[in-house]
Amino acid sequence: MTKGDLYKSLKEDHDTVKELFKETIENGNDSKFPTLKKKLEMHMTGEESVLYPAMEFIDKKMIEKNQYEHDLAWNKLIYLDNTPPDDPEWILNLKELNDLIESHIDHEEKELFPEASEVLSEEAEDDMLKLIEETKKENI
Repeated sequence: MTKGDLYKSLKEDHDTVKELFKETIENGNDSKFPTLKKKLEMHMTGEESVLYPAMEFIDKKMIEKNQYEHDLAWNKLIYLDNTPPDDPEWILNLKELNDLIESHIDHEEKELFPEASEVLSEEAEDDMLKLIEETKKENI
């Protein structure tokens, strides 16, 4: 592995989630929601268990904001999971979750990842990527 692979992997997750949101919202096809939910849950769990704790001592305020956004996303996922897709509130909440995630991704990619890249060694990034991948496999 090389320096930056951690962020490339996380960005690939971001791109996958954004595409799943787009397909679900634009096509009005809730059949992609279970995949979207699973990918988002695996990604957030990996960040929360590996990246955020490592960065908390560097920028506690940023990590608190990221965790707060994840908490909002978890709550929206629970709501969506427990609401029938034909309920008019379902698509509205999906769109709200999409907006939240889009903003969160932008923040991570422009602020968190560059800051993490400055303070984490290549070895630390490699270890974190392995741990995140293991976390994802455990949640499949």
